[in-house]
Amino acid sequence: MVESKVMPISFRHVLFEAAPAVVPELAAFYGSTLGLRHIHSCADNVAVAVGETTFEFRAGRGHPFYHFAFLVPGDRFHAAHRWAADRVAVLPDEDTGDEVFDFEHWDAQALYFHDPAGSIGELIAHRGIGESGATGRFHPDELLGLSEVGIVGDPPLLADALLETFALPVWSGSVTEERGLGFIGEKARTLILSRAGRPWLPTGRPAEAHPLEVVFAGVEAGDVQLGSGGFVRGVPLPHPS
Repeated sequence: MVESKVMPISFRHVLFEAAPAVVPELAAFYGSTLGLRHIHSCADNVAVAVGETTFEFRAGRGHPFYHFAFLVPGDRFHAAHRWAADRVAVLPDEDTGDEVFDFEHWDAQALYFHDPAGSIGELIAHRGIGESGATGRFHPDELLGLSEVGIVGDPPLLADALLETFALPVWSGSVTEERGLGFIGEKARTLILSRAGRPWLPTGRPAEAHPLEVVFAGVEAGDVQLGSGGFVRGVPLPHPS
């Protein structure tokens, strides 16, 4: 049996696919609208740096969409909400109309938006994590990186493989409940495992499996192949000299 470990992990690199016609729109959205830093952009590929993460969209087949979240410092959510609301249409709770989602069991707050590919983006802040003491207007350079990436497939099978390969545990949720979500890794740096067809917050759009590549830093070296195409790869952190 593999023992779970507690160690600093982070999303180093994430590769999504997008319909070819949408790639330039994604470049404009993340670069101009949100003000994130392009590190590469061309007709069929765009890569963006945000905090500790580089994420990339590559032209692919069909019309893939994903769920992922950006990590906001724990004491900057309200400023980030104002910043986001000036730039994107924040998606409300369909029942209450509220734009802010309180996850009391995580001591976190979040909001959601769509990007041009129809992906469900999120800003999430966990109180006590990454707090900076900053005040005033929020700047996109304050984003700490990606906090969550959804993976659609067979949650029990994926959870077993991620635990066996990287010693990443289920820290919240469930991978066995038919309508459940499994949260793998640690708070604020999480892979979300979902079955196809399960509704994503806040719109209820059924989850779909699409190609995805995730590189996690701070775990054992290895690869877990995804049934939808792609992988989760582990990159150990260098040992202090």
